[in-house]
Amino acid sequence: MGVPEHRAPAASTRRLRPVTERVLARFPGPRAAGIAAWALVPWLNAGANLLLPADLRTEVWEQSGALVVLNYAALSAAVVLTVWGADRIARRIEELPARTGTLRVDASERFAEINGVVGPLLAAVATAAAFALVTLADAGWGPAALRAPTWFVLGVAFWGFLWTYGALQLGLDRLGREPLGRDAAAADPTLGLAPVGRLAFTGLWLLLAWLVPVMLTALEDVVAVAVGAAVLAVALASFFLSLARLHRRMVEVKNREVGLARSLYAEAYEPVRSVRTLEELDRQRGLLAAADALEKRAHAIHEWPIDERTVARVLTIATSVVGITIARLILDPFGL
Repeated sequence: MGVPEHRAPAASTRRLRPVTERVLARFPGPRAAGIAAWALVPWLNAGANLLLPADLRTEVWEQSGALVVLNYAALSAAVVLTVWGADRIARRIEELPARTGTLRVDASERFAEINGVVGPLLAAVATAAAFALVTLADAGWGPAALRAPTWFVLGVAFWGFLWTYGALQLGLDRLGREPLGRDAAAADPTLGLAPVGRLAFTGLWLLLAWLVPVMLTALEDVVAVAVGAAVLAVALASFFLSLARLHRRMVEVKNREVGLARSLYAEAYEPVRSVRTLEELDRQRGLLAAADALEKRAHAIHEWPIDERTVARVLTIATSVVGITIARLILDPFGL
């Protein structure tokens, strides 16, 4: 009998469905229509606020008209982005087994938390209750009764995405516990892990694209800015921490390959060292060149599944947002 052929693990038959997709499945009509209806919730809240006396409206309405419109537009865009983004992350995870051959990936097992429902729903209830209590203390029962259901509906979208993002980070950390194949170095300088890096970055840029506009249009609300900044800090930390195990695996492979190349070079150079003639050097030239090329290739192996430019872009965006936010909070009391 021959040696069985190694095959990449088959994609999981169990679909990953974030809570937002489960909610959309209950909407009649096309999925896009359900997302559009979900995105209209902030504007329904805005219309209801206009029917309230001015002194009973939330603090958002104390800003200029342009900022109020931008705030509600940012919330609508955030709903679209988070609902669409959670599904995109789930689909990219399901495609991962076919894209990388150096890791054994079972999406339904490694990223199973994406299918969780109770966690994001409880978080949405807690968010709605918190907003309701704050509004109740400031403006009374009417505005509180309006704000609570609004933020529950928005919270399902937002916390559904955050839950999916957290499950992504947890799954990436689990992937780092899997040993890389012995032939990983033969794949490419990324050890075949570039799809994993792109998946991690997809989750992060979706989070930034959602969070940054909301933070910049809610600068009057110090609590909202503080929560947004905390989420941003946690997201950045989890992004790198989730890839830390893979980073260590890649460093191990790189060190192993560099060590192998150096030992081959030393072996090829040993006759030259012993004889010390140009003729012997000429005879070993091909082997020395091959060993040298092998060492250069080993040094070119990446230590992270993401490239340095991606890391630089992430840090630039994050520091710019934090800097702008802090500057606005400091200068706003002075009318600047």
